[in-house]
Amino acid sequence: VHPPVALIPMSTESPHDVDPPEGVDIPDEVKGVELPVVKGHKYSGLFHSSLLSSCDDGSNCLKLDNLYPYSPVPVPTAVPESNLMDIIRKLSAEALGTAILIIVVVGSGIMAETLSPSDVGLQLLENAISTCGGLIGLILMFGPVSGAHFNPAVSLVDWLHGDMNTRDLLLYVVSQVTGGILGAVIANIEFEEKVSFSTKERDSHNLWLSEVIGTATLLLVIHGCIRTGQKSSVPFAVGAWVCGGYFFTSSTIFANPAVTVARMFSNTFAGIDPVSMGPFIGFQVLGALVGFALIKFFFPHNLSMKRDDNLYLRICMKGCENC
Repeated sequence: VHPPVALIPMSTESPHDVDPPEGVDIPDEVKGVELPVVKGHKYSGLFHSSLLSSCDDGSNCLKLDNLYPYSPVPVPTAVPESNLMDIIRKLSAEALGTAILIIVVVGSGIMAETLSPSDVGLQLLENAISTCGGLIGLILMFGPVSGAHFNPAVSLVDWLHGDMNTRDLLLYVVSQVTGGILGAVIANIEFEEKVSFSTKERDSHNLWLSEVIGTATLLLVIHGCIRTGQKSSVPFAVGAWVCGGYFFTSSTIFANPAVTVARMFSNTFAGIDPVSMGPFIGFQVLGALVGFALIKFFFPHNLSMKRDDNLYLRICMKGCENC
């Protein structure tokens, strides 16, 4: 999920400077109009006249989409983020989002123990429903900012797909883990629990297998939605899948190395002891690799480049200043 792109108006070649292929007409509205430069990438080419539309304020605008392949400058599929504030904003969103996610998971676990002290099944249900709601809200909130990973496994698969460079991968992981630990501390303080290492052992082979299954299927859900043009359904699909995963995996679907590290710092219902943490993370990484292979097999073609998802440009005309 890429954030909105800021347009920087600058003068460059007019569209009619490029000879169109045979049979393609240049709309009169495009002729002589200066094109913008988006973060250092020059866009020049011809566009379908059918894409004429109006601005939000009712003024006439030309919405530019689907650049012709004969554009003299290659069109990147994603705009590189070089601005320092953009990077800081993304990392802050990942840290804060992961912190809130841990507050939701750990906090609801503590509350569930308080409300239903003798019914573990009801505790798990309360924890699952709270986590589902928290995930949906967080992904909707921070998706346009950082992609709402909140999970090193998600970032790793993005890196394997070539959608993230190594620097950003490392920065994301550090932000996620740091935010998660902070969230665990806050959750403990919020419910007047002592901040300490968990003593809850989770070290059996069936739990490790569950983490492989949980992580791989979570990634399949995410990329299955994105790569089939259903990006807007990701928050709800992820929330529902994790909610179900609390019950269809014996490990209650951690499926997240940052969450696993953070839950080590809470000796409560949602905790995990430090000895169990290492194998959990190892099998989550294995699950991420399995998930990546399955994504490549089932979704070899990314069908998400729909008109409403594409990076597009608008040339504003006749006084339209807010496009």
